[in-house]
Amino acid sequence: LQSTLSSIIIKGTMITTASRQVARSAAHRGFATVDWSKPIFKSDPEMMSKIGQFRAWVANADAMAEKYSGPPSSIDFASAKDSVRAKDLIDNLDKFYASAEPQATPEEWSAEDKASKAQLIDEAKADREKMLDDISHYKENLALMKANRTTRDTTGEDVRALYPDIAKEVDDEIDNREWFKDVIDPCRSSLDPTKYREAMKERYPDQAEIIDQKFNDAFPSK
Repeated sequence: LQSTLSSIIIKGTMITTASRQVARSAAHRGFATVDWSKPIFKSDPEMMSKIGQFRAWVANADAMAEKYSGPPSSIDFASAKDSVRAKDLIDNLDKFYASAEPQATPEEWSAEDKASKAQLIDEAKADREKMLDDISHYKENLALMKANRTTRDTTGEDVRALYPDIAKEVDDEIDNREWFKDVIDPCRSSLDPTKYREAMKERYPDQAEIIDQKFNDAFPSK
């Protein structure tokens, strides 16, 4: 009897399942084009865990869709009568099963959730643009450093031309007779990270608070 009832319930869910197939198939086609081997998906343990859970969920959805993609097998009501006393109950179930035509249950994506996901996509696109800009920025710096490696033939003027900001700082210190301003002595002084802090904040203004916190943790006195 239990298996008979289960088959009837499955028939009722078949139409609902079928109504989701088009949306699921479209989503799966987009999912299948994702290259999960890219470094961005392995950037940190938390992201790897989330992606693993998501892929497992999709795989389970595919397995369930495949399992219930076809009509349920026919029910042998005649043999079911042999296992119960209330044979009229089986007759009623047989008639109900033969005549039942449950309506499909359409599902709509709520406007709130759609807007939320759209915002996440926009944020992801913005993050990607920032990342590409960072990559370009650091590639340019790397190329500049490689092209201007110091050798035995490198002169002080070459270094000044390569790092004009440092050259100006040196000139200002000489003019102000600040002979030991940047001398690092573990017994008397420590590195002043202010310049690097401000450079990072200028490069990443939207993360200024995080940068300050990191520098404060690393250099409490600065």
